[in-house]
Amino acid sequence: MSNSPEQSGTGESRRAPTRDEVQAMINRAESALDAIRRLPPDWMSRDGKSKQETIDQLDAKISQLYDMLRNMDESSSTNMTGTRWSDLENGPADSNEAPHPRQRAEFYEVNGTYVPIMPKSTHNTSKWEAVPGKMFASGGGKFSEVRFVNDNNGLTRFAKPGERMDFIKSARNERLKSIDTLLEGSGELRSFNLIYQELANATSEYNDLNPDDPDYDERAKELAAQIDSFTTSEGIASRIPTKEAEKIEDTADFSERVADIISTLQYLREVDPGQAEFIPPIDHNYKMTPFIKQKFAEFAQLLNRQMGVGNNAYMDELVRDERAPDWEKLSAKGITVVVGPRGTGKNKLVDHYAAISKRSLFRYACSPDKEERDLTYDVELSDGEVVKVPTRILTAISTENAILELDEINLLRPNVAKFFNSLFDGDRSVFLNDQVIHAAPGVMFVGLMNPADYNGVEDLPDTIDDRSNIMTMGYPPLKERNRNTGLETFTYDEALILKDNISPLREFTDTQFVQIWDRVVNDRGQADVPPEVATIVRDLKNMILIANRTRETVEAYKTRASDARMERDISLRGMSEATKYYSEHHLWQQDLSKLTGWKSPWNAAQYTIAMTYLPHTETYRRGRQDQEAIEKILAEGVR
Repeated sequence: MSNSPEQSGTGESRRAPTRDEVQAMINRAESALDAIRRLPPDWMSRDGKSKQETIDQLDAKISQLYDMLRNMDESSSTNMTGTRWSDLENGPADSNEAPHPRQRAEFYEVNGTYVPIMPKSTHNTSKWEAVPGKMFASGGGKFSEVRFVNDNNGLTRFAKPGERMDFIKSARNERLKSIDTLLEGSGELRSFNLIYQELANATSEYNDLNPDDPDYDERAKELAAQIDSFTTSEGIASRIPTKEAEKIEDTADFSERVADIISTLQYLREVDPGQAEFIPPIDHNYKMTPFIKQKFAEFAQLLNRQMGVGNNAYMDELVRDERAPDWEKLSAKGITVVVGPRGTGKNKLVDHYAAISKRSLFRYACSPDKEERDLTYDVELSDGEVVKVPTRILTAISTENAILELDEINLLRPNVAKFFNSLFDGDRSVFLNDQVIHAAPGVMFVGLMNPADYNGVEDLPDTIDDRSNIMTMGYPPLKERNRNTGLETFTYDEALILKDNISPLREFTDTQFVQIWDRVVNDRGQADVPPEVATIVRDLKNMILIANRTRETVEAYKTRASDARMERDISLRGMSEATKYYSEHHLWQQDLSKLTGWKSPWNAAQYTIAMTYLPHTETYRRGRQDQEAIEKILAEGVR
């Protein structure tokens, strides 16, 4: 579990918290602060502190944590580049450095839900291997060809020297070094197998070293140098068994060929390191507001359920013992589907989960024209030849701990959607004509779609719906009602997401901004707000009110609950554009009547929305009706 410094054990040196851990502490402190603000004015803590004293104490702690976050190095920890042979096996940084010891399992907590954070390697990652084939006769002699093979849970790929490596994302359009991979006679074949086994043993011994042993550093350096020697002809020549050397016609030539094969194998492992490049970076501007926290926790709960860990006693045990889930032994099944209008942050939700949990994310766009064959392999032309390249679906399935996101999954035709039946069932496999591809340990499946009750939106196919856990993702609520007093107040969720787009608000921390929002918008609290800042906050509230009106209008139109016609509302992306426009033009300071396009009696919020929304209505066929709808909303004013 990600521990704060206060939670570290006594008697041991305390490690510095990671950036993710500091952010988690901020999230918890801000949640507590939000809860305390809602308590009665005469509330007292158990240790006798008043409500305001407790708020001040939390404010100070949050400010300290934000200072810590700002001062931290943006790169949380530098990845060590080890001996190339053992990159995927936690090898050394070089022959003079020992690797870091394996880390304990960590968890990210939000609203009482735990998200397992993936270590760099939880299982033996599938790697490229040099595999000798059967003997064949040619020109009076016997030969065996060494092939470079990578098999990820049934998805098998071959790399041929001299050909383009279109099967590796980071090496597309590059060619694998052309080398001689033929072994001549049984003597060369047997010698290669013995040398290759010796290399595997040395690598295995290196991985099994205990960092706590007193001779660890010395032994690690020794083994690393030994492993490196397999890439030189001299190192190979010294390892040819005496009995087999007698059967080899030219040991120098054989040694050079084997060294080339092992060097090429190392290169393949370097450029194809288990798809780690697909892990999204953490977006530190992604605001975990109360609404987003609630949705993130709900999303994490469904994914935990999908993977068989749930939010149960087993998860509690894992967190307590700082152990990673044993994905291979858990009963994983199903898919998690997120339903919500465009622009509500469905993709960002998945991105943030993948970044926080350090999972590779593969996004696949579904459409009605997809056939089953389109879900498996893409056909490409390479050097005049047609080659099949696995789709992101197959790559995701075979990548350990990956997330496969099927965007607009409801657009798949029912007969095509059946392709996923066995994948979302207990089998967690795809059955093709010539192979069975099994989902790698820890692979998660997520589908995204717009609400099916919207006019023109396709239903989620029955075969997927039956295997799904569903959650909705809407816009942040505009208001909330106090259960005790019955009073309504404006929520700050969307305002908090947008506030950094407006330059004068950027200087305030999120905690300070919430205090300002409560004072200006909800007329509560005691924050001292400068007049200019108060004007800007009121304009921001009014922009959110207008956006909310468009969302209500579109919702009513698409669900046929109203005759008012409006196709596209102002999404969170649209609001980001609007607030940036408002800031760039300093509209809180302008004489609006002198600005181009202004109409009486528009205020700054109405003018901003008109200038940023109306141009978009020229880009689609039903834009005219949307233009009329927004003009009517603007004319009615802000209520």
